[in-house]
Parts: sequence; structure tokens; C-alpha cells
Amino acid sequence: MKAIRLSIAILMALSLFLSPVASLAQAPTQEIIQSTPLTAGITADIDWCVAGAMNGWDNSSNPMYDDGTNGDLLAGDGVFSLEMSITSAPATYEWKVVECGNWGLAYPSSNSWFSTSDVGQMVTFTFDTNDYSANAGMTLFPTTNIVNVTGDTLPTSFTAIGKFQGWDNTNPATLMTDIGNGFYRLVYTVAEPGPNSGRVVVTGTNYSFDIDGRTVGATNFLFTTTEPDQDVVFLLDTYTGRLLVELATSSTGSWCVAGDFNGWSAGAAPLFDNASNGDLLGGDGVFTTELVMPLPGRYEFKITNCTWDVSYPTTGNSWLTTTENNQVVNISFDTNDHSMDAGLVLVPFTNIIHAWDSNNNFTAVGDFQGWNNANPETALGMQGRGIYLLNYPIPTAGAYNFKVVASGSWDAIGLDNRSTNANNIPLVTYTNGDVVQFYLDYRTGRVGAFPPPAPTQAGHDNEVWWGDLGHNSRDTLYRTPGGPVTTGTEVILRLRAAQGDLTEAKLRLYNDRTNVQSILPMSIAYSDGTYDWWEAAVPVSADPTVYWYRFIAIDGTDTDYYEDDAARTMGWGQAFDETQDYSYQLTVYDPDFETPGWIKNAIVYQVFPDRFRDGDPSNNKPAGTFFYGEEGGTVYRSMTENWNTFICDPRADTNDPCEGSYSKNFYGGDLAGLTEKLDYLVGLGVNTIYLNPIFASPSNHGYDTTDYLSINEMFGDQADYDALIAGLESRGMHLIVDGVFNHVSSDSKYLDRYGRYDEIGACESQDSIYRDWFYFTDVPAGTGPCVGSDGTPGGANYESWWGYDTLPKLNSNNPDVRAWIWDNQDNPEVTVAGHWMLTADGWRLDVGGDVDPGTLNDTTNDYWEGFRNTVHAVNPEGYITGEEWGIANSWLLGGEWDAVMNYQFSSAVLSLWRDTTFTDNDHNAGSSAGPLAPLSMSQFDERILNLQERYAPEALAAMLNLFGSHDTNRAVFMLDENTNTLPPVGYLDPNYNWTPAIEKLKGAALVQMTMPGAPTIYYGDEVGLVGPVAKDGSGVWQDDPYNRQPYPWLDETGTPYYAHLQSEMARDALYNYYATLAGERNAHPALRIGDYRTFMVDDTLKLYAYGRNIPGEDSAIVLINRGPNAQTADIDVSGYLPIGTTYRDILSISTYTVDSEGKLLAVSAPANGGVVLVRTNDQIAPPANILDLEATTDGVTVHLSWTAVANADQYLVYRSYLAGGTYELRGMTSTTSYSDYNQISGQRVYYKVVAVNNTTGLTSNSNEVSALPAYTIGWANLQRPFSITHTIGITPTENIYGQVWIDSVTEIPGATPGLLAQVGYGPNESDPRGNVEWTWYDATFSGQVGNNDEFVGTLLPEVVGEFDYVYRYSTNGAVSWVYAYENGPVQDPYDSSKAGDLTVNPSSDITDPSAPVLAVDDWSASSISLSWTESTDDVAVYAYDIYRSTDGLLFEKIGRTLAPVTTYTDMSVENLEMYYYFVVALDTSFNRSENSNIVEQMAEPKMVQVTFEITVPPWTPGVVYIVGGHPAVGNWNPGAVPMTKVSDALWTYTADILDGTSFEFKITRGNWETVMKGADGNEELANLPITVDYGVDGTQLYEYTVLNWRDPIVVATSPVDGATDVPVDASIVVTWSQAMAAGSCPNVWVEPNPADLIPVTCAFNPAIYEMTITPTDSLPSSATIGVGLSGLQDAGGDAQQVSYPLSFTTEFVDPLPIKSYLPLIFR
Repeated sequence: MKAIRLSIAILMALSLFLSPVASLAQAPTQEIIQSTPLTAGITADIDWCVAGAMNGWDNSSNPMYDDGTNGDLLAGDGVFSLEMSITSAPATYEWKVVECGNWGLAYPSSNSWFSTSDVGQMVTFTFDTNDYSANAGMTLFPTTNIVNVTGDTLPTSFTAIGKFQGWDNTNPATLMTDIGNGFYRLVYTVAEPGPNSGRVVVTGTNYSFDIDGRTVGATNFLFTTTEPDQDVVFLLDTYTGRLLVELATSSTGSWCVAGDFNGWSAGAAPLFDNASNGDLLGGDGVFTTELVMPLPGRYEFKITNCTWDVSYPTTGNSWLTTTENNQVVNISFDTNDHSMDAGLVLVPFTNIIHAWDSNNNFTAVGDFQGWNNANPETALGMQGRGIYLLNYPIPTAGAYNFKVVASGSWDAIGLDNRSTNANNIPLVTYTNGDVVQFYLDYRTGRVGAFPPPAPTQAGHDNEVWWGDLGHNSRDTLYRTPGGPVTTGTEVILRLRAAQGDLTEAKLRLYNDRTNVQSILPMSIAYSDGTYDWWEAAVPVSADPTVYWYRFIAIDGTDTDYYEDDAARTMGWGQAFDETQDYSYQLTVYDPDFETPGWIKNAIVYQVFPDRFRDGDPSNNKPAGTFFYGEEGGTVYRSMTENWNTFICDPRADTNDPCEGSYSKNFYGGDLAGLTEKLDYLVGLGVNTIYLNPIFASPSNHGYDTTDYLSINEMFGDQADYDALIAGLESRGMHLIVDGVFNHVSSDSKYLDRYGRYDEIGACESQDSIYRDWFYFTDVPAGTGPCVGSDGTPGGANYESWWGYDTLPKLNSNNPDVRAWIWDNQDNPEVTVAGHWMLTADGWRLDVGGDVDPGTLNDTTNDYWEGFRNTVHAVNPEGYITGEEWGIANSWLLGGEWDAVMNYQFSSAVLSLWRDTTFTDNDHNAGSSAGPLAPLSMSQFDERILNLQERYAPEALAAMLNLFGSHDTNRAVFMLDENTNTLPPVGYLDPNYNWTPAIEKLKGAALVQMTMPGAPTIYYGDEVGLVGPVAKDGSGVWQDDPYNRQPYPWLDETGTPYYAHLQSEMARDALYNYYATLAGERNAHPALRIGDYRTFMVDDTLKLYAYGRNIPGEDSAIVLINRGPNAQTADIDVSGYLPIGTTYRDILSISTYTVDSEGKLLAVSAPANGGVVLVRTNDQIAPPANILDLEATTDGVTVHLSWTAVANADQYLVYRSYLAGGTYELRGMTSTTSYSDYNQISGQRVYYKVVAVNNTTGLTSNSNEVSALPAYTIGWANLQRPFSITHTIGITPTENIYGQVWIDSVTEIPGATPGLLAQVGYGPNESDPRGNVEWTWYDATFSGQVGNNDEFVGTLLPEVVGEFDYVYRYSTNGAVSWVYAYENGPVQDPYDSSKAGDLTVNPSSDITDPSAPVLAVDDWSASSISLSWTESTDDVAVYAYDIYRSTDGLLFEKIGRTLAPVTTYTDMSVENLEMYYYFVVALDTSFNRSENSNIVEQMAEPKMVQVTFEITVPPWTPGVVYIVGGHPAVGNWNPGAVPMTKVSDALWTYTADILDGTSFEFKITRGNWETVMKGADGNEELANLPITVDYGVDGTQLYEYTVLNWRDPIVVATSPVDGATDVPVDASIVVTWSQAMAAGSCPNVWVEPNPADLIPVTCAFNPAIYEMTITPTDSLPSSATIGVGLSGLQDAGGDAQQVSYPLSFTTEFVDPLPIKSYLPLIFR
């Protein structure tokens, strides 16, 4: 459970319950509602006493308490109390509250008073030090330092006196009325206007209540009436001893009470705030009325605004109970906000409904007592005057909920109000058995609960202190070394906890490469007085992998977890009650991993060839070219002749010729056009081009390759390619080509679905040489596109990518496929991978994860390893980047890819510049890229640092840092803030104002060009290229094909669509901005390959600053300002950049210099913009690193030495008690040595030395060293006794003493820090030094004897015989020992006569216990758990010893448990090692049982039988598949793992999976076109997560319900298939699984000729997904009608994947007989 301060715990809890209320009344403030009451005034810190006539005015003997004792109700609430028995005769006594012993500070200024009526009467004196002056509502006096008494005999008659009535204390006209609950009230009409004074007295006396409270000789109230006959309210609260005197006023507000007593009439019973109709005080915000209830009973009601527009309580009704006929009930509605009131914190805070009714029995109910509303143990006791209390112990500490109810009912007062459905109130207790005080103020209708405060010091109390748990993965104190590490590196992980809090801590570690989970014990490495630092070492990995880790924090019975938080950006994490599986990532990569230097220095420009530039119109693909058998073939330039024509919308209605033209719309861009514009790109600063596929392909995108070794003819030929290469090489530019090796085109010679090639393709014959290149599945004859495995025409289907049948998936495991792509070690240049590396410089791999899921996901798949080897064999500087949208570590550990298209970077930077959240088909909650939600500066910093923490440095430096691509919307569109409000038609305005979005793009580009990695510009972004964008039928913005607009060349035909693209000036402005950034990046290596350090993260000012630095060579500083106004900032770069280095802003004329304090002052950044400062003078190198720091010890002095380094003026020496962190400055020196004196003996210390150059302020670090200081023991001995006779048993020997002397140390009183002592025994006359046969027991410091420290200890021998015993001492943490016997240390040779003599005699018990029976209970890769039967003995069983072997022959003792414990878990096992165990029982005389049976168990992850039960819609067609990131679920192959059908609505799948394995999965029907979706069939769903858990029996059930599928499915038809006698005037009704696209209408024909069409119209009812197909004329008689329910599109643009056969026969209609016409003819 969480043990944190209540101010945090309850605030968090309240945020879950409180909701806004209507604006007509004040909204509640979300605030603490329980526990430590608000801080009392200054007087709360003083010791107070009671002094008065009843104790002889003794001002020091009767202290008051605020600790919950001696009559005090609540500890720490600022109210001091004292309960006292008044033993003297009944009387009225005077008294004061006084600072104990000091009459100079006393309250009230005159005496207070009280009365008794019995001898020995118990009264409670109270002194309230809270300040109520700012409380909401009415103000009673005094407002602070309030003296009062309860339990006394309070008079029952009070009179208001004053100038206004002649100071007459018996005047019946000013006698106050008892209105109940301790209140007395008078409304008196003062005749004359003017100043007045007064107070309230006990009638007929001078005992008063006045402005000082309950006093004698009082201080009057002063008030002024302003007109004749003005009403004044006197209100006395005898419970608190406070008084109010105010003019009667009123406040505005129209509130009424409506209930079952008035027919629920909203406006029939108004409430008043004018001091009438039961209202206590006008104008105080409390509205009241008095109602007469004719009959006794229970009533329900609400407060309304006199209509039903607003009513309270918001849920349920309020309630009241009467017990008499015609009972008058006061109903009130307090609109004040009491959330900031002083004193007890009670709820509700505002809009408080209450009734003074007959209820007087109340019960506190909650989960702590089983929600029993009649539990007498939680009934509140009446304290009088409307106050009820309960003190109740809650056995178990934890988080609870409660409310107070009328006993036996659910009429409650809760968090929100007095209601039949009152919200629960959160409550937290911190210690088992905490006594909680439940408090009900039934005068106001408010409640509270007050547990003892959280402990101020942690302990072993079954409560983990969450607030002190901590791990920061980016701080070497917690993880050393930090960041990604190379194989063979030991990493230490630490968890911080409150000192003394945890009984145990564990590290949960999951090796992603081996899928092995380990639970490692942690130990305390150091305690600093505040925290314990628990640590464990991660097992060194020889192979690249990723470890996922989290911490298990245990305090007795309380187990909690510390993990990353939900943002999953690492750094600081969060504590949880239950694990969220938010593990931290630790990347381990190949130390030889190196990426090409040119990509780290690259600025990349991505070109979609068909849309960049038409340099050779002769190769343009004409309209009507064959395209996968589609009618009409290809489209040219969106059905125009002009280049500058925006992409027509393929999601258009059926009648639009552009419908479905996604991949077949060609513009004519080619290689010649690109070559022509190389100088344009050079001017932009580009030095690398990334080309979308240029190989032979039918489509405009090229991802359906027909021949990898040929240039696509629409882009040119080999000569055009060679010309491009020549142009690139002459300009020093690089080329990245794009390849997709997961699939090819179905119109390729390899498959040849359409029979267009001479060579026999795999689709044409089962004997084709390419048949095994693909995945075929036999289907019923005639239903498939290819021949079956037995040659049956139409007898096979093939697996395709995401269900697109134009993209048949290659069998990447086929040796011929591999040889074709890359596997030819003898001639790698003839493979596809090698061939293009002869001329190009790198590969971009499309959907590469579908080919080979990477090292972590499948260690046996070596596809990309082989591909990399081939690329590097041909081109050692060859670059490989993959398409991966999520975390890509599986491919980036050194053996496969170099980098990826960095969509995570894109999302972070674009989100930084968004002000509202943007979503589309790529960026949404279900996608890896996530929605583009606005980021604060700190959130952005977390995202950037997270990337650096996840990826090997070589990979990070080679990332393609893009914004948009052919797979996303355009960057300028994603940055437009109107995307959330503007419909697609709004973007059809050619004059649409893109300026705000372009300004954001400039800010984003500034970040892009100054971050590690290769900035990647998608063609046209540099001029703001964008086109109209559309949504799918579900209202989601789509990217394809609107992101592939033609580059807006002004010398091309047509006019660019948007005005800003038509303007040379506007285009040049953005182009030049990009060129400036790119030029400076190219000129300054720090911006390309420098380090990265954050200098400023200011969420308030929205400022973010970071540096890039190559020490001694180059540096740059970037300041981002996301604020709405220009700002200046001082950036502290001390120690990072040399003092005196000058910088200029590349975007302005401003210059800056690092001042003498290491700061860049007043750096000015424009609003929503940034500053890039680049170096303008030589950068001085820092001091060289110290590489040879050494440490030696001399006692408790540590001596450090090192070699002087260049440029160092002085050295700073730092010390820590933990490796890697918490370093504190110890001293400084200008020499090369330093001595650190008086260290703690036996405490290891760590040092680093920092070299400093005083002129530049630059520093450098040293290696880390450690030392173990230790005192030198001068003398030690075995002091006494020298002989012991002992009877064997569990009672230790008599005390044994030893003494030790350390010069100038042990003479100091008290135990010597770091000095350890042990007493031990061993075989007679055997030397104890290094002898494993000796047994040792810790001794404790017993006192000072002269100059010596004396220790005392005992022995517990377990065998009989004769033994020697001696002492030993250590000052270096038990690394070495000094052994001692009589008269001094042990000398050579060992003299046994000086050792103690121990004789161990047998006891009377000589019977052995019975042997236990051993069994293996549980196991994992890192533990084996044992249990055994309980042994029996004639006396008693004492313990069990556990023995272990790795060969079953040689056993060693590994542990002991004390009876009655009969379980043991061995945590020191190695994965895949076999272990053997037996157990021996020992009795209280150490008689040993026979060995138990031997058990054996291999340490290995357990296999769990995981069953997935998936409920699907009952109309689901075909087979259901499970697919996910694990081999058991197909490694994301959507058609690899079919499930078993149980019923139409239930499918199951069972697999054996390793315990602890975590992965994600989805449900499909065989391809990605049929993946599960939300209820509407369009909602993207996140992957389903599962962590496999062995549980009790090794089985696990995962249940999930699929609501809908991606593709539209026919659910039902009318008429049904095969129906007969269908009326000829019938309509055809088709019920679908989701909404269909507008215009979707199937063909209807007369069988058997589908060309014999029947004209129809279609209407769709989206509410019930029903399509009505209506023939325009009657259907033909006795005809078989066919309906083409195939290939139709839904509203989201997804095509029907499963055809639905529908045919029916119409009724016979007898034509009109001929004879009926004859009379007409003859007439």
C-alpha cells in the first residue's frame, strides 16, 4: 500500500470523486478532506495551562493537550483541551488559559467562567488557537484564541444587553430564543439609528459572551444602525463559546425546496437568506426555510433553482425524518465554499443541504467495516449540541471509503452532500490498528474522519513509504553506467527507499532476447541517514539484448512496485500497488556496432519519384495502361494534362472517375527530372537523397515490385539512373534506395496472376520454379485466383500483405528467395542487396519487421544479418535503415539495421509545436506514433532523452529524423490548428491561410536541424507543399494519397493549388529559412555529431534550451520559445562551454559571449520561435581527462594520486559512498595528490577528480576509484572465560568477552564505528585463520574498559565434543580479520593452549526427529521453491537444514529455516542448470533426522498453458486468427495461427508459453484487412497486452470480446439467399456490420447473366446499418435474381473482403389474359 503524506494521498483521491457543479452555486474545491487538520496559529506552539478558582489559580500544574488525550478530541487540530474533575462545591468559577508559568500571556483579557451543579463534575476546558477570521459564511467572535468549556452546567437563559435597551440584563424583550443544537438567537429592532454596543449575558448576571468570547467584565460588540427601526441579529453558539452581532441583511439567489411533501413542486417553497423564515442571519449565503410536516415519517427532497434547471443533490435525493405531527423542520442550503476554512476539515465543502429533523442515531459505514449500516460498533456517540463522535480502530492500514448514515438506512452524508446516493469519502490509514475519529456536525450537516497522521519515520510496519521510493534511469546514482551499454558490461541498478522501511527489495529482470524472467535479490549498499540504497547487478550479457526491469519493494506483508510511469519515457518512475508492467529499458548492444560516418553528417531529402519532376515526358505512363485488371486502367494527372493539379480524391463517390485511383494515378516524375534539380537541392543544403522505390512496378508508389534489378520504365532507364549517380557523385552527395522484400507484385513474373509473362509464374502452375517463393492455401475449386496444389484451376489463394491481393508475400525462409535478395557469399554483387550498393549508398527497408522481426523477437531468423553482411561486402560504408514506427531496438543492436525512420522523433517535435491534439489514421491512441498531443517543455525533454536512452549511440546518430513522408500527412497540415474544427471542404479554399502552420513548421525545422540524427525533408516541405486532405467515412483524416502532391514547380503546366505555393516570394522565404538552417548545420560539426545536453526546461515560460558540443572544436546553443511573446533568457553553460567563446544567432544579427560566470546573458528568442547560436571564434579545449587516478589507504586516511593533465589549473576532489553517484566536493588542490582523513573504518568510499581550467571554466573528469579505509588494530584478546562446559541444546553458552585496542580510537567513549567482532569455535587444536571448519557468531559492544572496547558474545554449538574458541576483529567490513586468544592476537604458530576450551556434553534427549518428505513447489529461471512435511520429535523440532548439489552426489548446505517454517526458496540458481536437494530436520538438542528424499529440478522458465477465449459477433465469417509479437501467435503474421471454433460466437486457442513472457496481440480473420476494430468497425484499437503468469496451476485464461471487424460484412438479407416466390415489387434489404460508404450500391441482375442488370436505387440507414435496394421497376416474374454483394466499401473506406452469395426466385405473375382485351379491340 502507499504510505505517503495525507496532503498528497487525499488530494489524489478527491480528484477521482469531485465533479463540477452548476454555476448558480459555488463549485467545490478539490482539496484534502481528512487527517491532519489545518495548521493552527502561532499560539499553537506554546505550552498552555488552565488556571482558576477551582485550582487555586495555579498557572503551571494543569497543562492542556492537543494530542488526543486528557479530553482532547483530535490530536494536532490546534484545539488544546484538559478534562478535569471539579471536586469543590457546585458554583460558578472564574478561570483563564495561560502560558504555563507565565501570567504575561493569558486568555481572555478578563477571566472566563463556568458553572457546576455536582461535586466531582467532569468538565473539559478548551482553547482553540485556529484563526477563523477568513472562514466563509457568518463570522462569530472571537475568531481566534477561543476559550470555552464543555460538560459544565450551562445556563439556559440568555439576554442581549446594550445601549439600545438600557443595559438591562433581565429585559424580557431582549431574551434570546433557544433554537436547538446549542444556538440561541434574537432579532431585535433598534429604534434609533447610530452607533451602538452590546453583548450577551446569562440572564440576570454579568457572566457574558462578547467579542472576547465567554468572559467576565466583557468587551462589548460595536455596531451601527443606519436607519430607524433597523433589525439586528444576535446569535450565540454555546458549543464553541462564540457570538455574532450583525445588522439583518439579505442576499440574492433564487432557491427553493421541492419534495414528496409538496408534490415535488420546483418553485412552491422558496428559501430565504434574510434572517426570516428560520434563516439565522441574512446575507450570509445560507438559504433557509421552515416547513411544517403534518405527519411523522421519512421524506425526500431536493434544492432547486425554483425550476428544474439546476438541482441538488446532483445524484439521489436529500432526506429528513420527523417523529411528531406538525413538526417544524428547518431546511438549509449553504452556498458558501468552506474548502479553505480553518479548523476541522469537513465535507461537503459547498452547496450543503441540511435539515434540523428528528434523526439522532448515526453510523459510520465503509469498506473497513463491511458497509454494515446497522453495525453498533461503528455507531457515533452523541456529544450534545448536534455533535456526534466515534473512535474506531481499523485493523489493517490502507485506503478506504466511508460515509455517515442514519443508522439502519442508506440516508447518508457523504463527500458531495446529504443524499440517498451520497458519494463515498476517501480515507487513508497508515498503521495497523490506527484509531480513526469520525466526526459529524449535525448542526451544519458535515462530516469528517481523522486518522492518526502518517508516521514520520519509516519502519518495518507492513507499509511501504511510496514518497521515498525512487529510481531515475538517467542518473548514474541509480543506474551505473547509464544509458545503453555494450555487451560484457556490468550494470548496477539501485532503488532508493526510506531508511529502515523495506524488509526486502527485489529486481525483476526480463531478458528480451531469451524471454527469461529473473527475480534478483537486492541488498542495501549504503544508508545515508535518510534513505537506504538497495542495489543489484544485472547479469552480464555476452549477446546484444534488451533488459526490461522494475523493482519490487516489500515491507513485511506489503508488496509494492516501482516502475516507469504511464508516459513510458523512463527517468523517474512511479510506485504502484500492483505492477503495471511499465518496465524500464536497458539496451545492450554490440561493441563493434558502427554506422557510416556520412549518414551522421547527412541532410536527407526524400523524393517520391512520380511527383517530384517530369524531366522526360516521353516515359510518362499514359492513361488506360493495364493495372491489375481494373477497368479503365491507369489515370494520368488526376484526369488532367497539367502537372500542377492537386491529387484527386480516390475516396470520392462511385460516380467520380477518380474513385479508387490511389496507386494508379501517375504524374510523370522521373530520374531525369531529379537529376535536373540536383543543384536546387544542393542550394537547400541537402547532401543525401532518399528515393522511394525506383524498380520496375505497376504502381505510382513502387512498393509492388515486378523486377528488383530493373529501373521502372516510367522513371527512365539504366542510362538515366547512371546519369543521376554521376550527378550525385560530382556533388559529393549520397543516395538511399528503397526496397520492399516482404512482398512483390501479383503482376510480376514470379507470381504472374494475370498471365502476362512468358515464364510460368507461381500462380499459373503448381510446378512453377517460383511456387515455393509464396505461401499458397488450397481453397474450393473456382474460388481462388491461382491453381491449386494439385493443378485445380482457381484452387488456391496466396498470403498477401495486409490483405492486399496485389502484394503477395514472399517466403523469406526459402533459400532461392534469400539467394535472389542477398545470400550469395561468393558473388554478393549479383544479389539485389549487393547490386545496388555498387552505385547507391544505402537501403531503406519497407515493412522490414514483417520479413524478420529482429534479434529480440526471433534469434533464429538471420535474414537481416545476412542482408547486412552482403551490403557491407559490396559497400563497407553501406547504410541500412528500416521502417519501424515504434521502439526499434530489436533491429538496432549491431547486427541488422543501422537506424530507422524516426517517427518517434517526429511525434515529439510536432507535438511540441501543437497547441491542440491532432489525430489522423497514423497518429492516434491505437498507433505507435500516438496522437500529436501538445507537450510541455519538460515532457518534450523527457521524450528526447528517452530516445537517447533507448538506442545505441551509433544508431541514434544515424536516425532519419523526419516529420512527414509518403506514409504520413504533410507536416504543414499536421501543424495546422484548424484540423480539429475545419471539415475537408474548408481546405478546398485556394486562399486558405497556411501562414500560422508554416510558422510552426519553421520552429519544428529549427529543432530538426539541430538535433542528433539526420534531418530528413520530405520533398516540398521546404516550400510548404500541401494539398487538400480528406477524411474517411468515420471522420478520420487520411494521409494517402494527399501527402503525395506534385512538387509545385512554377515552370510546369498548371498552377499550384494554394496561393502561398503560387508566390515566388512566399516559397523563397521558407526555402531560404530551410537553407539557412541546413547551411549552418553543414558548416558546424557540433550540430551534426556533437553531444547533447539540456540547459533549460521551463514549463511556465515555455522555454527550452540545449547544447551541442565537440569539446575543443565546435559548439552551438539552441533556445526554443513556445511562448506567445518574445523573451530573453540567461543560459548557464558553465563548465560546458569556454568562458569568452563568442556566438552569433544564425537567424538574426545578435551576438553573445560566455561571461566570466559561464553564462550567456539575455539571449533573445522570438515568440513561438527559436535561436540557434553558433560559435564565431576558436573554441579552447578543456583539460584532458585524468585516466590514472589511484587510491591507497593508511588506516582511515585515503591517499589519492594522479598524473597532471594539460590545461588544468586545479583539481576538485569528489567523494561518494556509492559507485556512480551522490558525489560531494571534498576538497581542491593544485597538486596531483590529495589525502582524505578520518574516514569511517570499514566503509568503502569512491572518488573522482575533476580537472579545472580557471580561465575557461572548463572541466574534465577522471576514472572512478574506490578505497576501503580501516583502523589498524594494535592489540586484541579473548578476555574471559577461558573454559566453558556446555550441554548441547538451543540455549547458547554463557557470555564470552573479548577486548580490542586501536591507538587513539578505542579510548573514545562509545562503540568504535566500523569495528566488528565475532566469537567462534572449531575443532580442538585447529588454527582458526581461514579455517572453514570454524563457526562464527557476531559479538556486540558491551562497554569501555580502560582504553579498550569490550565485546560480548555467545556460542551455539550443534555437535558434542571438545573445541577451541577465540575472538576475531575486523575494521574493514570483514574483508580481513585479526584473530585473538588469551593475552593477545593469534601468532604463528597457533598456540591452542591460549584458546578457550569448550566442552559440549550431550543432553538427555538422544532421539532423532523423523525425516521430512521434500517436494518442489515452484520454479523459474532464477529460483526454485521447496516445501516439506513437518517432522516430529519426542521433544521439539528446532530447524531444518537445506542441502543442494548440481550433480546429485556432492551436496552442500545452503540454508536453514527455523520450525515451524517448512518452505525455502533458493534464489542463487542459474538458468537451465539442474539442481538436487534434500532436507534434514534438527531437534532442540541438534539431533539430526535422516536425510529426506532427494528432489531435482531444473532452473528454467515455467511453461504456462495459455488459453485465449475470444468472443466474436455471431455473424463472423471464415476463420478467426490470433496474431502478435511472439512465435506462439505468429510473430505478427495475421494468417499464421488459426483459432478453434467452439460456436459461432466463441473461438479459442491454447499455447504453451514461458512464464513471465510479455507481448501484444490482435485478432484477425487471416489478414490485416479483417483485423478487429471498435464497435463501429472503424475505431482503431491498441494492441492487446498480456503478461504470461504461471499462477497456481500453470494455466492462464485470457478473455476478450471483438466488437466488430475492419471489413464490412453482410449480417442478414431479406429475402434470404435461395428464397422463392419473392414478390416482384419487393425491395432487397441488406443488414451490414457497419456503416457503408455513400454511393455503395450493389449490382442486381437476372441470372445467369450478370450483365443483364436491373436498374436499382440504394438507401442506407446508418442507425441500424441497413441498406435498402429498390428496383426502379418490378422484378421479372419467375426469374432468379442475383445480387452482387462483393467488394463494396464501408464508410471508412475499407473494402468488403467476404462476398455474400445472394440469389432468390420471384413469384409467378400471370400476365393479363388476351381475351380480356378483345372487347376493347372490337369496340
